[in-house]
Amino acid sequence: MQQVLVYLRRAEMVAAVGLLGVIVAVVLAGTVGRYVGRPVVWSDEVAQALFVWLAMLAADLTLQRSGHFRIDALVGLLPPRLRRLIELAIKVTIAVLLVYLVYYGMALVRLSDPRPLPMTGVPSSFAAAALPVAYGLMFITVIEQILRHLQGRPESDGAGREVM
Repeated sequence: MQQVLVYLRRAEMVAAVGLLGVIVAVVLAGTVGRYVGRPVVWSDEVAQALFVWLAMLAADLTLQRSGHFRIDALVGLLPPRLRRLIELAIKVTIAVLLVYLVYYGMALVRLSDPRPLPMTGVPSSFAAAALPVAYGLMFITVIEQILRHLQGRPESDGAGREVM
């Protein structure tokens, strides 16, 4: 199972880096096209749809590193045992919330499917699909963190802990 997670994390990182490269290329093509008088009319639309995917993948990549902003001043004052219990409760709450978000994200995909993007004609469900996919990836991440928490191991390598 651990090996599957390693491959999933690698694929997620490769997808995020690839998306960033494609977004830069598409925006550059649109900019150059406008400059030379031959605009690439679909470039903004494609870049926006891809940016949704990139932002959602980046949210999970940040979650994997415990890099999301949090205020733990009050929790830090509690005894270690109570602190661990509260942190576990927070993670379980996040997991439950992510299940709901996956469900409603899939509903959004179904709702947006008939509506095409104006310039490309691609169903807008392409961009909306980033939500349930990323929420599902985040759910996997949180479950992994819960299991690590129950085993007494750190939730991540701590690389993203200090963000400011």
